[in-house]
Amino acid sequence: MNSAFVGPVVAMLIGIVGTSVIHLSKGFMRHGIGARSRRMYIVGVIMNFTNPLWVILANRYAPTVFYTSMYGLGLVPLVIFSRLVLKEHLQRRQYHGIAIIVVGTLLIGLGNLLGGKPSLYGVDRRLVVTIAVSWLVAAPVAAVVLRHRTIRLQEYFFGVAAGGLAALEALVKGVAQAGPVTSTFLPQSPVMWWLFGASFLGAAGAFGMIQWSYLRHCRASMMGSLYDVAYVLLPLILTTILVDEPVLGVWSVVGMAFLTMGVMQTIRTPAVKVAV
Repeated sequence: MNSAFVGPVVAMLIGIVGTSVIHLSKGFMRHGIGARSRRMYIVGVIMNFTNPLWVILANRYAPTVFYTSMYGLGLVPLVIFSRLVLKEHLQRRQYHGIAIIVVGTLLIGLGNLLGGKPSLYGVDRRLVVTIAVSWLVAAPVAAVVLRHRTIRLQEYFFGVAAGGLAALEALVKGVAQAGPVTSTFLPQSPVMWWLFGASFLGAAGAFGMIQWSYLRHCRASMMGSLYDVAYVLLPLILTTILVDEPVLGVWSVVGMAFLTMGVMQTIRTPAVKVAV
């Protein structure tokens, strides 16, 4: 294998392992709440909080988008768990939509490999922080406003809100770990350490939004679909804005189109009113 691809491929493999663990954690927590099993819930929480570790490790080998681009593949173990354990019944078109999301994820991964390694070193840190803080503040406010709306709408919202918070956590960590030549395992300056520490607020926020969605009776598989799309697309879009070199190639754009089609397919379900 070409040495230029080794780092990105390693980061993507870490992404596949990480996304499988994190997706299954959502199923474990949802099952723990529904079955009132404290042990199952705690296991899910522990699995969920490994997410920053996967991000930190992957960022050491390649820019954040290589890790986040694999996130849609975690839907496969989550859907299997949701069907066999949570007994969630999805329609055929929703399974088709999830399959399209997985294909889109693989296409974006291919696009990233062919497009080079966009460095996050020297990006506008103020802009990154402003976007992250704005998302962190707006998410709970919007959740309160939408509390009496349909479950379908709440699944849309909680998926995008939580996925965006998790994506921003990964991106901020990527900025904090970026170096002039290559990324480092830990930040190398006080400012970068501040960014690195603050990024954990995104992980906490995503965790809180996921728990909130379960209390609103949102389905893990449907909320997870929107979460994945936000987690994959937001870093790609923001990286394109933040860096000077091109990020979105043909394959990435096609992959984004597949993701959009896939999520539109999965969320076509009857709306039900809920008041929590």
